[in-house]
Amino acid sequence: MSQTKPLPKRLMISVAVAQGLLLFFLYKAHDLKMWPSESPVVAFPLWTLVLVIPVFLLLSLGQGNDRKFLRLTGVFSVVLAVIAGYMGWQGEPYGEFPFSDLTAIYSLSISVACFKTLMYLQQRASPRDMSYQTLFTYSWRNFLILACSGLFVLGFGLLLLLWSKLFLIIGVDFFESLFSEQWFLFPVLGFAFGLGTIIFRELLPVLDSITTLLQGLIKILLPMALFLAVLFVLALPFTGIAILWETGIGTTLLLWLTALILFFTNAVYQDSSGVNPYSPIIHRLISLGLCVLPIICCLSFYGLLLRWEQYGLTVQRGWGFLVWLILSLFSVGYVWGIVTRRASWPLVLGKVNTVMGLTLVALMVLTNSPLLNLREMSVASQFSRVENGTIQLKDLDFFYIHYHLGRSGYLAIEKLKREHADLDADILEKINNPVRPMMAAKNIDFDKFWREINYRPKTFEVPRQVVKLIEQGSPNFMRVGPQDGVNEAVLIEADLNADGGLEYVLIRLFDRGDGRQEIFQANYYYLIDNQWRIGRLNHSGGRQHFFSSTGSSQMLSASSSNSGVIDTGKAIKTGKIETEKPFFENLKVGEILLQPN
Repeated sequence: MSQTKPLPKRLMISVAVAQGLLLFFLYKAHDLKMWPSESPVVAFPLWTLVLVIPVFLLLSLGQGNDRKFLRLTGVFSVVLAVIAGYMGWQGEPYGEFPFSDLTAIYSLSISVACFKTLMYLQQRASPRDMSYQTLFTYSWRNFLILACSGLFVLGFGLLLLLWSKLFLIIGVDFFESLFSEQWFLFPVLGFAFGLGTIIFRELLPVLDSITTLLQGLIKILLPMALFLAVLFVLALPFTGIAILWETGIGTTLLLWLTALILFFTNAVYQDSSGVNPYSPIIHRLISLGLCVLPIICCLSFYGLLLRWEQYGLTVQRGWGFLVWLILSLFSVGYVWGIVTRRASWPLVLGKVNTVMGLTLVALMVLTNSPLLNLREMSVASQFSRVENGTIQLKDLDFFYIHYHLGRSGYLAIEKLKREHADLDADILEKINNPVRPMMAAKNIDFDKFWREINYRPKTFEVPRQVVKLIEQGSPNFMRVGPQDGVNEAVLIEADLNADGGLEYVLIRLFDRGDGRQEIFQANYYYLIDNQWRIGRLNHSGGRQHFFSSTGSSQMLSASSSNSGVIDTGKAIKTGKIETEKPFFENLKVGEILLQPN
């Protein structure tokens, strides 16, 4: 698989620079909220094609039959555009709900599909017959070229940074201004990526040597991983499996163990030539060790099924089942080879891996299509728990549905509001203003919190929205109890920005252990544009600056008659509450406002 002809370097550089320019235009459109950034059904295909197709060309041009590869890539581009368009449609209507989760999952799944598809397209475009050995070589070369080119771009960028800083020291700021411009960085870094690809594609023997080196290291890790798996399975009859699910990560760890063993096995026995890389005894032990994989897969399935029955289906659990299915098919295929071929089972790996590679691509495509819409399935599962009486409607996780299930969640919520006009006010509040379920919420007693809070300078009624902001804050900030060391809260009412309105400061105190208390954390809550917002305060001694959005500022102090070492907690709970003008006024230069802190 050596290079058959010189690389078309000028064409590759042109492709890389063009990719950088196209990414710049897409990024600027997103930054300026211009078309097509606010039309996901168009933006998704554009981003996908601009990111994927140039990389395909950079990794494959000059490798074989370029015309055939371009035809195959063209067909794949159409498929990719259709998939991306559908996923973009899942973000419509734009602005009605967040779809960052959808974007992240789509990006990861489509990256896997493209990586696997690329080596099949390269194989089809080459004059060689389809073989797992060739696919394996393409796979490792593509991965190493991408990784090394990425590192080259990073080094290139750091060199530009050093360049700009050195000249800035001697009073020349031209390079710092130039290198910070996006219109400059995108094409230049694209050029660097293309140059890196050319460099490393001309070092294929070196890349193959790195692959051999990595295989040698993995050859040591495979027996260790299998020994771990066998030892773990043998220990389960004595410990029981119930304890495995109490941690909440048992299934994830089992899936990772299975994936690592399969990866190590592929790396060591990759050539399917029947030549064993180990001695006969070690090879037999490895064969026996691989037979525990179906057992681990069964345990993983049980863990996933248990969570599904307890909490319903979510997108994450849906992906868990898909990963389980892929790993299980690989495991069963390998064990089938061991049973039918005995010591010659590595001869089966090529066939199993080739078929499973295509299966993996198909599953990644299906998950980004209407045929396997995990968000739609999750919505149906969550609402079915209400219909069958498992939970009440008020206990439904509206935050998850709104923030994580995209268009499917949005349509389900809208349908609920249309069909049930008589919804309880509390349920409507949860639907319209969903709150993230807090970690360890069972440890937070809000009634106890509000009952024991200290009000300063006197007891007052807290606005409902402020109460909501406080209760949906950090769990660690809200916990109450000596076991946490944070056992008192002080809520202060004051006009912090001298605008005639009231702001609120919530301070949590912890015991120092010497009878005194210090500030654990302090937040402040202020009204702007008829919306209450939250800010974090950094405390220093007994004083702190508070800034409003208008730039005006006051200092809030808790004066105390104590002398010597200040007991911060006592000062806050007993001292006089007053505002104080800052020592330094703000400095305004034209439209620029500088605020001393």
